[in-house]
Amino acid sequence: MLYTSGFKPSDKFYRIIERDYRLMQVVARFNITMGFADRTISEVCHMHEVDVHTFLAVINQVVCYLEGQSGSVSLELVDMPALLGYLKRTHIYLIDYQLPQMRRTLFAAMDSTVQNDVAILLLKYFDLYVTQVQDHVHHEEGDVFAYAEQLMNGQWVEEEKSMPRRHNEDFVAKLHELLQMFLQYYPQEGVNEELNHVIYDLYRIEEDIRIHCRIEDEMLMPLLRRLEHRRMNQRQVGLPSNASLKENSVGADLLSEREQAVAVCVAKGLANKEIADQLGISFNTVTTHRRNIARKLNIHSPAGIAIFCVVNKLVTLEEIKL
Repeated sequence: MLYTSGFKPSDKFYRIIERDYRLMQVVARFNITMGFADRTISEVCHMHEVDVHTFLAVINQVVCYLEGQSGSVSLELVDMPALLGYLKRTHIYLIDYQLPQMRRTLFAAMDSTVQNDVAILLLKYFDLYVTQVQDHVHHEEGDVFAYAEQLMNGQWVEEEKSMPRRHNEDFVAKLHELLQMFLQYYPQEGVNEELNHVIYDLYRIEEDIRIHCRIEDEMLMPLLRRLEHRRMNQRQVGLPSNASLKENSVGADLLSEREQAVAVCVAKGLANKEIADQLGISFNTVTTHRRNIARKLNIHSPAGIAIFCVVNKLVTLEEIKL
């Protein structure tokens, strides 16, 4: 699922931070704490109950952005709830810590001996931007994320309430404009290390927000389109999203991407332990997916799953091992 230079489940976790310290932000937003020892990415993700494929997709996409690489990661095995959790924690960090801390530092950095309207105005512009960020986050969580959760729960949303369009470019541009104002108009007398530090941190926040917006636009939105398409197909055939199906009544779109991956492994003759190792998930998770596959498709044998995978072109006949 990853481009050539991307991290893999078997790579040592500490290599992520060694590659770029800025990836610590991504790691923290998956609720993964320090102390990786010599464990692999797969092992650390399992320890913290993090979906390894979603983690790798985000990490490798961020590396792509930071290093100016072209291309993108595959979204086939990305878990939507795990991605939403990451994005929500990014919002919390931005609203509850990053911007309030920045304002306190900015206020302290402004030289009180330099009485001028420009400094006061720039601080007001910063407060205005924080308000815009709060509105932006409220829109995303109240509309975009809520829409995703409705689709995940099997609900269909009428056309006039359908998925919001791309909306992040102007949001990022406003922060860059604020940065330019500080650089061009703040009347700094002598060397003000605190103010220099603020401007440096503003650049880091701009980069962080830019990456966050690209993750939303280039990962979340395509996944939403797929989920929306799946719900539309289910609606057209008159079936609820959680309906049990006869063996050959519908296609593979009734299974999640992860369930399809497990089904393919079963069709190829892999045991549950082998499936867990190949997909980077736990043995119990494989068992749960197999139960869900059996319930959704009303198929309870490896042979039946193999036939289902061939019919739906998930595997070729040559790949089947029973």
